[in-house]
Amino acid sequence: MELIRSRYRARDRRTSCTNGQMLPMSAVLPARGLSITFVRGFSVKRQRGTGSVAKLKYKDKKTGKKTESRFYYIFYYHNGRLIRESSKGDSKMKAEKLLQRRMGESGLGLAPAQNVANLRYEDVRDALIAEYKNRRKGSIYIKKDGTEAISGLNHLDKFFKRTPVTYITTDLLRRYIESRRKEEAADATIRRNLTMLRSMLNLARKEGRLRLADVPHFPMPQDSQPRQGFVNPDVFETLRKALPAHLRPLITFIYFTGCRLGAAREITWAMVSDDCSEIALPGRITKTNEPLTLPLVGKGLEEVGKTLKSLTRGDGPVFDTTNLRVSWNRACHDTGLGVYEKRLYKGLTIHDLRRSAARNLIRAGVPRGVAMRITGHKTEAVFERYNITDASDVRDALVKVGQYAKARA
Repeated sequence: MELIRSRYRARDRRTSCTNGQMLPMSAVLPARGLSITFVRGFSVKRQRGTGSVAKLKYKDKKTGKKTESRFYYIFYYHNGRLIRESSKGDSKMKAEKLLQRRMGESGLGLAPAQNVANLRYEDVRDALIAEYKNRRKGSIYIKKDGTEAISGLNHLDKFFKRTPVTYITTDLLRRYIESRRKEEAADATIRRNLTMLRSMLNLARKEGRLRLADVPHFPMPQDSQPRQGFVNPDVFETLRKALPAHLRPLITFIYFTGCRLGAAREITWAMVSDDCSEIALPGRITKTNEPLTLPLVGKGLEEVGKTLKSLTRGDGPVFDTTNLRVSWNRACHDTGLGVYEKRLYKGLTIHDLRRSAARNLIRAGVPRGVAMRITGHKTEAVFERYNITDASDVRDALVKVGQYAKARA
């Protein structure tokens, strides 16, 4: 009775209607079914499926008497599971309002606040690893203790160990950046660590385990500038001749197709056609996880096909990678493309051949979409980091502009 008086400021238990009749107060209450009200000493039955509000009763261990909890608790079902949450207050009206809010969030498919509060970093990390396994990502590896992990997770594991996800705020992310910088980690490396953490939280949000408001803003450090290493066709021919004969098919294949070294190592004879005219890469070894057939045609690749024909087919890998790194470093040193002293090397890398392939495809007039499919790039942004522009490209462009202006004059 006191609740009705305070909420509706009524002078008695009856109020007037537009037609002059007097109605009981229960007739003008909101038909939400979410509040328990009392009219003339009788309770209005709560509608089914609208949750409940109550104080918990428990037996005092010392006295043995039944005692009520200090705070009110709300109870409701989410996806068939009973959720209990403390209102953290002794006001029943505030508890009813909290129940209404939680029921609304549940109706929108949002995760219960209690579940979000109990979610920890390890939970979202394991979900990301499972997602990578499902998508057959190549960045998963087996640790010494037999557990699975993703490259770059060790630093996140160390800093965010046992951290509740709701505690991962923008301020905490800034502290992580400072911590990694003190360890002399490059900004590009820190950026990739944070990108992985953001993927964890976004995956948890898509799965309904987090709400949008629980994913903080990520203060990302600047990314590194794209490497400028690439090889023109004439320079590559000199480099190829400086390499041992058994490595030339592999290096030539990478240079003309842009295939990743890791994928090239996994090419088996079962992927090579009987006449050695094409190689069919399955989705499990490509960057895009999509199958790709590469015909061995044109200068360079035809030579690869002829070499493969002369080899004996077997069950192992097609390309021989024996002593690859040392032979590459020495060949680059001998051709002036790197410096190799005291077992330390600095200069052109094998991955630069992939960058050279992207550049050569575009300059050969290959449509961008086809070039991206060959090299295995899904986004324009990443492809442009490989499609390097140098001074000669700028010069050629300005010459073309001058020719155009002269023709229009």
